[in-house]
Amino acid sequence: MNGEMPFGLNPKVWWVGIGINDLSIKGCSEEVVLLGILRVVEEIQNGNPDAIVVINSILPVRRNEEGLLEHTGKNHEHEALKKKEKNMMDNEMDKKRSHEDLWPSIVSINEELSKFSSKHHGVKFFNADSVFVEEDEHAKRLNLNLMHDAVHPNVAGHKKWNNAIKKRLHEILKDGN
Repeated sequence: MNGEMPFGLNPKVWWVGIGINDLSIKGCSEEVVLLGILRVVEEIQNGNPDAIVVINSILPVRRNEEGLLEHTGKNHEHEALKKKEKNMMDNEMDKKRSHEDLWPSIVSINEELSKFSSKHHGVKFFNADSVFVEEDEHAKRLNLNLMHDAVHPNVAGHKKWNNAIKKRLHEILKDGN
């Protein structure tokens, strides 16, 4: 973190919410985004070995006007993942990726962050999909009532997210782990 951590800052819990700009704006690969997040976690742990680090999932990004993230119905293939795989095979991936093809990468990175957190003492994972994603038998959708734009939560989204964070933080501090 290049000395960016203020001297004397010693919270019991660090909440890390990063990655979407590297994935979308900078066009970094899933692997680079994952390694960047884990490097920040490592720096925090090195400077604060007794603290708990919570990695917030990368938030979902609106792909279309309906908020559709993926089809989940029986025998229904995930079109965005197929498109991403085809583009990678055809070597047509843009350096800066459109929002419509980010969901599979977000899911993949979040799964890896969750696995990492489950295997490392002092690291927790908070999946914000429970706040922003609605699911039925046919699809997962971004709750557009909680979003200001394709990437950023609105006031209602921030309030709901904040309440979920406070609840999880309370559990962490109560349990001491």
